[in-house]
Amino acid sequence: MMKLKARQVAALLVPALAGVFALKPTVVLAQAQPQQLERVEITGSSIKRIEAETALPVQVISREEIQRTGASNVEQLLQTVSAVSSSGGLTASSVSGSTTGGISSVSLRGLTSIRTLVLLNGRRIAPYGIGFTGDSVSVDVNSIPLSAIERVEVLKDGASAVYGSDAVAGVINFILRRDFTGGEITANYGDTADGGASVQRMAATWGAGNLAQDRYNVMFVASLQKEAPLFGRDRSFSSTGINVGHGNDTTSGNTFPANFAAADGSFGTYNPSSPLCPGPYAIKSPFLSPNGCRFDPSPLVQLVPESERTSVFASFKYALNNDMEAYLEASYNRNKQNNIIQPVPLSDQFALPPNHPLFNVAPYNGVSTFLLKPSSPYYPTAQVVSITGGPTPDLLVRYRAAVNGNRDITDVSEAPRLAFGVKGSAAGWDVDGGFLHSESRVSELVNDGFPSLSAILPLLNSGTVNPFGASDPAVEAALRATNFHGEAFHIKSSIDSLQAKASKELLQMPAGALAAAFGVEARKEKYLFQPDPTIQTGDIAGYGGNFLVTDRSRDVKAIFAEVSVPVFKSLEAGAAVRHDRYQGVGNSTTPKFTLRWQPTRQLLLRGSLGEGFRAPSLQDLYLPNTTGVTPPGLSDPARCPTTGDGVKDCATQFTTLNGGNTTLKPETSRSATLGLVFEPTANLSVAVDAFKINLKDTIVNGITPAVVLTDLTKYGYLITRGPVDPAFPTLPGPITQINTTNINLGKTKLAGVDFDAKLRIPDTALGRVTVGYSGTYFTKYDTENIDGSFAPNINLVNGATGGIIPRLKTYLSVNLARGPWNFTVAQNWQSGYTDFPSSITGETANVGPYEIYDAQVQYSGIKNLRLTLGMKNIFDRDPPYTNAGGQVSFQAGYDPQYADPRGRFVYLNLSYSFQ
Repeated sequence: MMKLKARQVAALLVPALAGVFALKPTVVLAQAQPQQLERVEITGSSIKRIEAETALPVQVISREEIQRTGASNVEQLLQTVSAVSSSGGLTASSVSGSTTGGISSVSLRGLTSIRTLVLLNGRRIAPYGIGFTGDSVSVDVNSIPLSAIERVEVLKDGASAVYGSDAVAGVINFILRRDFTGGEITANYGDTADGGASVQRMAATWGAGNLAQDRYNVMFVASLQKEAPLFGRDRSFSSTGINVGHGNDTTSGNTFPANFAAADGSFGTYNPSSPLCPGPYAIKSPFLSPNGCRFDPSPLVQLVPESERTSVFASFKYALNNDMEAYLEASYNRNKQNNIIQPVPLSDQFALPPNHPLFNVAPYNGVSTFLLKPSSPYYPTAQVVSITGGPTPDLLVRYRAAVNGNRDITDVSEAPRLAFGVKGSAAGWDVDGGFLHSESRVSELVNDGFPSLSAILPLLNSGTVNPFGASDPAVEAALRATNFHGEAFHIKSSIDSLQAKASKELLQMPAGALAAAFGVEARKEKYLFQPDPTIQTGDIAGYGGNFLVTDRSRDVKAIFAEVSVPVFKSLEAGAAVRHDRYQGVGNSTTPKFTLRWQPTRQLLLRGSLGEGFRAPSLQDLYLPNTTGVTPPGLSDPARCPTTGDGVKDCATQFTTLNGGNTTLKPETSRSATLGLVFEPTANLSVAVDAFKINLKDTIVNGITPAVVLTDLTKYGYLITRGPVDPAFPTLPGPITQINTTNINLGKTKLAGVDFDAKLRIPDTALGRVTVGYSGTYFTKYDTENIDGSFAPNINLVNGATGGIIPRLKTYLSVNLARGPWNFTVAQNWQSGYTDFPSSITGETANVGPYEIYDAQVQYSGIKNLRLTLGMKNIFDRDPPYTNAGGQVSFQAGYDPQYADPRGRFVYLNLSYSFQ
């Protein structure tokens, strides 16, 4: 314990000790910027300027720094960014037990991936569009190949005034390689010390032509990557959902051999195999009834899915004249991800959708009942009689469909993209105009293990299936035949955009040049979610309900402008404004103001104040409305105390209306930053930026019925009632429906500090040393409760997706360059947190800090050849235990959003370049 505390204190003190450590200096001050450098466009502004001369906190990760992280994909790379939170994003492993389509999404400031704008070369990327999660906004960052990235720019400030919707928390802009000549071939192989999750990657880059001399440049980048799976059984920390020391048990009562209970309620859970509970599907729990067995899914769950990623990127530039060039970019990415988890459970504990063909049919009555009658040859008569003393009631069977096999799906995503246009200088203006088509296509293919409820439930209830052991071979074949195979759903989302912008230094003022930028954009957004007809009726076990077709599109039009005004030679003021028109939603005008003051050559002070917004997505608005039912046990406070009716009013279930809401308005935010950059020498820079964001009108998936019923005065408008009952004329009519469709509700208030610094020591006895450090420290992250109060969220588990808002997250790197040798050591660190309550005892212990060290050595002493040997998690540290594992996610023992389950990972990279 003392060791962890010391490390935590050190992590806080290091940036204060003269800013010795850093990932990248956010700004290089004017003294180190020769005026002949080309002016470029920095993420967060439309005005071209000398690189890093900005009033906004932008972190730049170079290609060399990307390689030194040892990341196998973009998801892993972004974990080194301190402003990226594990709460609100999704990892590739999140597909286990959830229908995410295999997306990997990123969350800045913990405001989720739907409020983090992801760009590719400054342009939008078509969203992945996962219909099941209610998210048709987030981008799959793993669709961007690492081999094609030149650098990543992370704007840690809201940017709706420049980019429009979704940039509430900030912007992550991936800049791809360009103007490359010659060739490069790269091969990479990595594997874990304990087996599983190996990675193989091949990439090739070729380019020809010098734009200045030959008037053209053409470049191609292609890559292929394969990753092997890792299962819970492959790691001791995730191999079981039972933790006696923490009082946590995430096993299931739906098992094979099955449990049973009397349908008339005369006795509870029993199992014919108790107390032995033979494997592989049935075990004993030290916490629960000794009469029943439990099923532990943990060994069968994938911690890392098997994947294959293919990408091709091509660019072409042609100089029309000395000032203008035409450009074209085309890319295609295809990701294939296979996921396998445990067999599906079937019992009366799982509801059927109201439109399911068996919903009103006995013995189902709204749930997927498996009823075993005494007439079945598999009825455990002797055991039941020993319990009841004679009676043999019908039995409710809690069954695991082991005969149907493990659930096995393959998600295939394709991302074609095309951009072309012209840019350059005309009449003193820097201009850029072009067209973008970006598309995302996702298909989920069911390979095995998902039975059709309308086919398997009658078979289970026929009495011919043995729920406690092997059935007749013909019956088992019939069970297997109920499995659904083929495409469960496909999604297609696309963006077609025309954009033009121009910037210029309009006039010279005594303090410098006044510069301005103007632009327009017209965009068409399309979204299609097409589930199989059986999914639409909720007939496929394992998909958790029914989902209908969403097929919508809309037009977006925008104009934007920006100005930079030199007030004094040391003081620059900036302003930006954007006006967006969203078809079906309305208009939004978003301003932003910035100040940049450099009182000395060594010191820069900067700040910003702006507004942001997120337009409701097409799915937020138009997701088809479906009906459902509430959990049992709810009562109507307006009628129950008087009527006592246990069917219509008391301790019952009510019908709900779920889905989109066309009356939604945009989420809005206000953000501010205030910071400084101190560069006392050319080899040391320190940047500290405070940030604050207030978000309101958050779009949520309805108010839960239990909350609606606790305050009819406030939420009564969400309830639909039938005619007044003549027997109770003074009371309102009985509830016929509770509206739980999407709604604007609640606020979020957050604040904190980012720090970045870098120290360069060009001459030491060992060589050239660069030490880098970056971190994010949250002082506040509060969300509004339903009663208007606010609850803190720092260092608490996100109960919906996992992950946390860490009080402190840091990345430290030390690099030594000596001749052809390059050595790097890095530390990833994030603070501990309060654990999720355990399932049995309700314990909420503290989870310790998570600290991982990486190392890499690179050799380039052979002509045209670069060799890299690296190791991630060199001390082979397991993820810290959390009760959330198995409760929030199917992976047991750890949080897959927070920690890497692979353990020590060793990789070798060979790169050969030629002209």
